[in-house]
Amino acid sequence: MNGDSTQPAMRRKIFTMNLDVETVSLYLLCCALADAGTAITRETLAEKWNGSGAGLDRELRRLEERRIIGRNEDAAGDAPVYDLTDERAWR
Repeated sequence: MNGDSTQPAMRRKIFTMNLDVETVSLYLLCCALADAGTAITRETLAEKWNGSGAGLDRELRRLEERRIIGRNEDAAGDAPVYDLTDERAWR
C-alpha cells in the first residue's frame, strides 16, 4: 500500500493499464475503503458493489492476479483481508 497514510490510496496508473471498467471500479472501491480506514474484505466490498456476487469474485481475482491487491496473511479471521499493493509491483 502507499506508505504515506495522509495521501489518498488511489494511484493514477490504474487508468493506463487497459483494465475492464469493472476491475477499475472495484479498485476505486478498495481505495475508498482504505482511505476511510475500513478493512478491505469481500463483505465490506459487497456492501457497496452494485454488481453480482460472481462479478465481485471475478474482479477480486483479477486485481489479485495483477498484484494490485494482495491478501493480508497476518489478518485474523476466516475471510481474507486485502491490502492495496505498491504500484511498482503491479503487472
